[in-house]
Amino acid sequence: MDKLNKAQKDEFATSFAILALYDGGAEISSGQISALLEATGNTEVEPFYPIIFANFLNTPDKVATLIASPGAGSGGGGGGGGGG
Repeated sequence: MDKLNKAQKDEFATSFAILALYDGGAEISSGQISALLEATGNTEVEPFYPIIFANFLNTPDKVATLIASPGAGSGGGGGGGGGG
């Protein structure tokens, strides 16, 4: 973790907070994420991270989909060149 920059640490902390809320069956909202970050001593996370992450992962189904297929949504590889 020492080699991560601040933004990466904030993203990890926010991601882990969402996973904890999901695992506990709690509501996934920016308020809940912020409260969990505060409770775990992650008080320096930029305040926009919980908002952005909660807007994207605001239902258990979305979190489950991301867990089940973490590479989904990423661009596919380019097509191979034609052989001649």
